[in-house]
Amino acid sequence: MNTLISILLAILNNPVTDNTSREITRQILIHYRDFPALKAQELAEYSFCNTSTINRYCKNLGFRSFNELKTYLSTNHDIRRAQISHHMEIVDEEKLLANIAYLIGPSFDRDEFIEECEKLNRMIDEAPRIVIIGAVFPEAITLHYQEDMIELGKCFYTAPVVRRLELPNEDSSAMIVMISFTGRLIDYCRNEFDELQDRFSRTVVMTGRDSFPAGTDQHMIFHLPFAGDDEASNTAFVEIMRYLKYRYYIDYVSKQ
Repeated sequence: MNTLISILLAILNNPVTDNTSREITRQILIHYRDFPALKAQELAEYSFCNTSTINRYCKNLGFRSFNELKTYLSTNHDIRRAQISHHMEIVDEEKLLANIAYLIGPSFDRDEFIEECEKLNRMIDEAPRIVIIGAVFPEAITLHYQEDMIELGKCFYTAPVVRRLELPNEDSSAMIVMISFTGRLIDYCRNEFDELQDRFSRTVVMTGRDSFPAGTDQHMIFHLPFAGDDEASNTAFVEIMRYLKYRYYIDYVSKQ
């Protein structure tokens, strides 16, 4: 686990983070792949602030300078990327699917699940960045997945957790992944959900409720193979995110 990436995601997910710190953090993640070549002045311009603010931000994270932050991120990225690659290469895919099937029970449709994972990963690969929103606890479960996907080259982060569904402050090119195990969040915030799909060209709803339509090529319903939010479902969701990450690595990273 890259501790600094965890801190950056926590800053973004905190609703009391000031707007300037939030935007600097977001821009670091957006430019993470090219961060070693990024200059402090460029980050300041992207974040609508000045280099003095960038330096204060770095010091608040415990670094003496912007260059020290860059060195730390680059070094840890190389180490973490190698660790992830090693872990992914020794994953037993059949065992992972068996774990999910065991947690779900006889209703688990293996072929349908694999097909939906392939479609979701294809959308992720095509998107410039992915923002996760939704119910607080399921969103928190995705933290490790987000960290590893960032290291694998995809820009992932969460919008601040609030009491109601709020549309993220993003342009329409972002892909939005909304998580609602039971679908209740959409029932409570139907107008916001409709606006979400209108504003963003790519949206995915991860839900266990089967009353949603199948979606389109750009607006996908990822049917979770469970309908509740109990401990077994939470554990199954962790394994599902592991499988998605594994297949993304195999299909889009290992072949590079």
